[in-house]
Amino acid sequence: MRVAAIEGGGTKFVAAVGNPGSITEQCTRIATTTPGETLPQLLDYLRAEYKKEPFSAIGIGSFGPLGIDPNNNTYGVIGPTTKPHWENVNFTKEFAEFQVPVAVTTDVNAAALAESILGSARSCHRVVYVTVGTGIGGGIVINDQIEQGRFHPEIGHMRITVSPEDPTPNGSCIFHGNCLEGLASGPAIERRWGAKLSTLGENHSGQKLQANYLAQMCMNLLLTITPDTIILGGGVMQTPSLLAKIRLELRVMMNHYLPQFASEAAINKLIRAPAYPAFSGLVGAALLAQGFHRELYSKESIPCRAT
Repeated sequence: MRVAAIEGGGTKFVAAVGNPGSITEQCTRIATTTPGETLPQLLDYLRAEYKKEPFSAIGIGSFGPLGIDPNNNTYGVIGPTTKPHWENVNFTKEFAEFQVPVAVTTDVNAAALAESILGSARSCHRVVYVTVGTGIGGGIVINDQIEQGRFHPEIGHMRITVSPEDPTPNGSCIFHGNCLEGLASGPAIERRWGAKLSTLGENHSGQKLQANYLAQMCMNLLLTITPDTIILGGGVMQTPSLLAKIRLELRVMMNHYLPQFASEAAINKLIRAPAYPAFSGLVGAALLAQGFHRELYSKESIPCRAT
C-alpha cells in the first residue's frame, strides 16, 4: 500500500511516499519557515510523487498544539504556537486536492506509535515517547493505540522543581516561564550556556542540570502513567552520555520507592533510546496513514536507521 507520510517539526518538515519498507529511504526535507514558503514546497513534492504513482492516504505528524479529534472542526488545525504564522494552518484543507484520506496527529504521537509498533518498545503495552529538541513534547501509546483525552498530552509544560544551581531559573517558555520546556528544551539550554549541550563536554555542569530536569519528568511520568517504557528522543538526546546521566538521576530520585526500579538493569529497560532517532515521526505518520494495523508489518518491514 503506497502512502504519503509527513513529519512537521520545529525546524524542518520531512516527507516521503512509498510502501512501509521504503518510507525512510527516500525522504525530502523542507525547512520550517512560514506556511507560505514551506507548504507549497510540500505540495509540489506530493504532486510529483502522485503523478508517478497515486498514493492511497496521507499521514501527518506535526508540531502543535494541534486539533486531533476527527469529530471536531479543529481537526488538523494548528492552535496557539510559538512558531510565527503557523497558528490556524489547516492540514486537511492544505492537502485536500489529492482526494485521499488525511490522518493527522502530533509529531510525538506519531513517534510514539512508530516506536511502540515497530521500534524499541514493540514488546511493551504502555509506552511514553518524549522528544527533547526545539520544544519538548510527548505521546502516549497503550496497546498500540494513541492514548489521549480531550487534547493531546502537553508533557513539555509540566511544572518541575527549578535547581538552585540554574543560572536562568526563570526559564524561557513564553507561556509559563520555567516549565519543563522553558528549562530543558534546546533553546533554553542555548540561552543558559550560549552553546548546544553536545558541545559543552561530559563534565560540564549543564549536563547534570539537564539530566536532573529530565529525570524529574521521567519520575512524574512513571508515577502517573505507569508506563512499561519511556523513550527519550530528539536532538538534545543525541548528546553523548546524557541518557546514562538521566537514568542515574532517576534512580537516586526514586530512592527505592518502587523496588522493581531500584536496579541499574531495571532503569535501563525503563528509559530507552528510540530505534528510529531520525525517523520516528515519519514512520509513525506512515502507520497513521495505513490505519494502525500491526498485521501489515513484519519485524523487518521498516529498517531502523540511526543517523
